[in-house]
Amino acid sequence: MANPKRPPFGGFYHPASNDEDAELTHVGPGTPGGNYLRRFWHPIALVSELKDMPMPIRVLGEDLILFRTKSGKLGLVLRACSHRGTSLEYGIISEEGIRCAYHGWHYGVDGNVLETPSEPPGSRLRESLCHGAYRTHEHAGLIFTYMGPPEETPDFPIYDTLVWPEPNRLVPYKLDMPCNWLQVHENAADPIHTAYLHSIVTGVQFTPAFSALPVLEFIETPLGLLSVATRRCGENIWVRASDAILPNVAQFGTGFVDGEREKFALCAAFTRWIVPRDNTHCWVIGVRHLNRVIDPYDQSKPDEIGLGKIDLMGQTDERPYRDRQKSPGDWDAMVAQGPIAIRKNEHLSSTDIGIAQMRRQIRNGIRAVASGATPSQPKRYNKGIVPTYNNEIVLKVPAGSGDDAAILRAFGRKVCDLVIGSESVEVGTRQKQIEQSVRSLQTSEAFAPSAKKEALVDG
Repeated sequence: MANPKRPPFGGFYHPASNDEDAELTHVGPGTPGGNYLRRFWHPIALVSELKDMPMPIRVLGEDLILFRTKSGKLGLVLRACSHRGTSLEYGIISEEGIRCAYHGWHYGVDGNVLETPSEPPGSRLRESLCHGAYRTHEHAGLIFTYMGPPEETPDFPIYDTLVWPEPNRLVPYKLDMPCNWLQVHENAADPIHTAYLHSIVTGVQFTPAFSALPVLEFIETPLGLLSVATRRCGENIWVRASDAILPNVAQFGTGFVDGEREKFALCAAFTRWIVPRDNTHCWVIGVRHLNRVIDPYDQSKPDEIGLGKIDLMGQTDERPYRDRQKSPGDWDAMVAQGPIAIRKNEHLSSTDIGIAQMRRQIRNGIRAVASGATPSQPKRYNKGIVPTYNNEIVLKVPAGSGDDAAILRAFGRKVCDLVIGSESVEVGTRQKQIEQSVRSLQTSEAFAPSAKKEALVDG
């Protein structure tokens, strides 16, 4: 039974829960959520961050050292030396590994003990040990790691947005967030906030077009969830569909759309991961896509993209506190939920269907791994290019005499169904085919100005 409505000024009757949803939010070794997240590749640093010295780093609740050998190999090993526990942040980088400064133990990038020089000649101690280490991979200016069972290492996923269109300049960036990873990632399944947080309540932060309240759809995909916000902008319909890729990846369009100019982009402006450092800290880390398809008027600002910065308002705490109080951004909204958001204190509404769906998908994945199974999502594509579904489309479809909200919903849904159904088409060809199919909707009977609600239902 639902709780009865409490009286005005009844703060006394609102006891808050302190119970964390640990299954979803805790990420350390041996936790259900941590075991699940360890089945995927995660970016942990910008290539530009790693210099000629060992780099201390904390990922998924583990203290590690990232380094590059003199021969150019990447290494990621446990921070504490296996001998006496001294931190390898003071290790000496060698041609093939890293050497502890305390007693000279020498480790390869795979954790094998190469030398124990303080042992007597003939000692076989090193053969009985292997220091903790994790696989690494370098791509698009980012350094990734896989921290799960080595025998279950998945192929590194190359999303189609990383290779199309050509040319596509990828600029890496990394932001610190002092809160749990999930409350940051959930922003990808909350498209209604773009109207209120970025326009209606706080003033225009992106473009005035964001102030138009969208019709929402949340569609399951082979990779996770597509959050669809479809708006009316005069005679145009603007579809902004954002990928949420399990477990912690998301793709978005730009903040530059004005709704007045035609646009067709089956690609992304952002591909980002929310990587937990521990239960109460995470990184937003990924790449900005700079190309004429997603950003036809060159409104991106490459000089404002990188370590601790991104060319989108409100993603960090760099503005003065008073300014952020007047016009808070995403950083403020997410961090203000506390180090770990307590979900028992929430009251989800009709616009939070995507949030609930995302949590359910992640929980299903956690429980699948706990039972010894492989999660059904995201779909594995082996060594092929991974098709994604992010799209940002503005086309002229005038309002008719019928229910315009129904027209918007049907149009946005049809566009996304076409995008999802095209995953088997080769990248490049796929985008062209979808554009042709979507443009044909402009003149279809269902979306003509005289369309009636019945036509939408029948169509």
